[in-house]
Amino acid sequence: MSEQTTTAPTIIDIFRRNMAPTVAMLRNIIMQCPDEAWADGHPAVWQQLYHTIFWFNAWARDWATPFKRPTFHSDDVLNMVKGATPVLTREQLVEYLRQAEADCYVFLDHLTPESLIVEVEAFGVRWTPADRILGQLRHIQHHVGGMHATIRRVTDSAPKWVGFNEG
Repeated sequence: MSEQTTTAPTIIDIFRRNMAPTVAMLRNIIMQCPDEAWADGHPAVWQQLYHTIFWFNAWARDWATPFKRPTFHSDDVLNMVKGATPVLTREQLVEYLRQAEADCYVFLDHLTPESLIVEVEAFGVRWTPADRILGQLRHIQHHVGGMHATIRRVTDSAPKWVGFNEG
């Protein structure tokens, strides 16, 4: 009988395996939100998606690299102003989420357990990379809940919960 050696996950591994289903839930909303719910509510589902992806991309990335807003950026859309334009398409949001997710994983790939707790000042507050990651997990799930509520109100169903190791 042979013994199998396992290595305990690092905190970075744990962040990665929780980020993946969190991003999958956003992607599911983009792909599964019925057309009749896409522009419903205030803010509209598509506006919440853009707002959520924008801030995910701004916070869960390497801050040494300059941040670039997407070409279709609008402050009114970002701030979820009622009637804001342009109305973004699923394709635009899927691609932006893909980019934000890739930026996040590059960021996670370059972290070490020691660097996770190094504070830097931004926006008048001291943040660690761990604060930024946890904050985005909370922010994304806050909006996922709101979007699910809107979709459920309009269609009586919503995309399913995705746990880690559930894709």
